[in-house]
Amino acid sequence: MAWSTQAKRRAYDAQRSQYNLLNKERSTATVTGADKIYRRLEALARWSVEAENQLLSINRRVAKIYLNYLNANIKDFHRDILVQFKDRQSILVEKVTLRKSLGMYQPAPPNTRILAGPLTNNIGRRKRGIAKNGDGWFAHIVEGGDSFGIKKRTVNTGVFMRGKAATQQRSIALRDRLLRKEFSRYINTLLRA
Repeated sequence: MAWSTQAKRRAYDAQRSQYNLLNKERSTATVTGADKIYRRLEALARWSVEAENQLLSINRRVAKIYLNYLNANIKDFHRDILVQFKDRQSILVEKVTLRKSLGMYQPAPPNTRILAGPLTNNIGRRKRGIAKNGDGWFAHIVEGGDSFGIKKRTVNTGVFMRGKAATQQRSIALRDRLLRKEFSRYINTLLRA
């Protein structure tokens, strides 16, 4: 930048140095209690780990919406069904087996996700509330309407997909409301500490 006169340059430099002095005095700030803020932020980051039991109970409560729909809409077959095999023993499927097989489970225990629907024996050890003879291994057959190589529509055909569509928005709203409530409770206890 070319200055037309030395006086203008000196005036500019003097004004700039005064401006810098004023800003230097105001640019330093002291923060007290930063360690308390950092502790609280770290505790917030640990929320999902510390509140695991509460998150599991929330997810179980949300899964009950879908299970209630299924229990209300699955109709029992009018008779028992005998499934015959050439190479092994026949299986008798009682008419109430599909309804008895409904339940919820946690597929990967460190994760708080809960799944709901018909349970099968290959999932693992049964939890409380599910009948021992309630093996829902045939639920996909009922859902698809398969019957001895042909497709036929029954009252239970598509009940799982209809149930998912009917309860999804209500489940999401309940889950969000309960999570907000639990998170605010956690924050309030954190701020009191």
